[in-house]
Amino acid sequence: MKKMNKKGFTLAELLIVVAIIAVLVAVAIPVFSAQLEKSRDATTVANLRSAYAEATTAYLTDDSSPANISSITKDATAKTVTVVVTDVRYMDTDGDISSASDGLTFTVAGMAANNSQKDATVSFVFNTDDGSVAATITAYA
Repeated sequence: MKKMNKKGFTLAELLIVVAIIAVLVAVAIPVFSAQLEKSRDATTVANLRSAYAEATTAYLTDDSSPANISSITKDATAKTVTVVVTDVRYMDTDGDISSASDGLTFTVAGMAANNSQKDATVSFVFNTDDGSVAATITAYA
């Protein structure tokens, strides 16, 4: 009698391979999602720092001509100067950005979770009395 030469995989072997791939995908998706959220947070923080640098330059030079600076308002009574920066890309989807945890040199208010990437208007208030700076996100476009 002649032996039959069987080549290929059995159904059980194929099912085991598919199950292993499914487990790997199930583990990888949450890790990928967390890394994606971290990158969005880092982008938002970098955009806020860039807007802060632009607002500081406008504050120090009293120049509102750059495209993203919509206004510079001085209040002598309150000893503040408000610089409004438009078109700041805001990508935080879970609202977890804060001044302390993200190393921002200014306090931030109005940061809420957004379901999509939006351009925001940020008002930077420079206190000329004590040197503090506060940022408030006032609108989303």
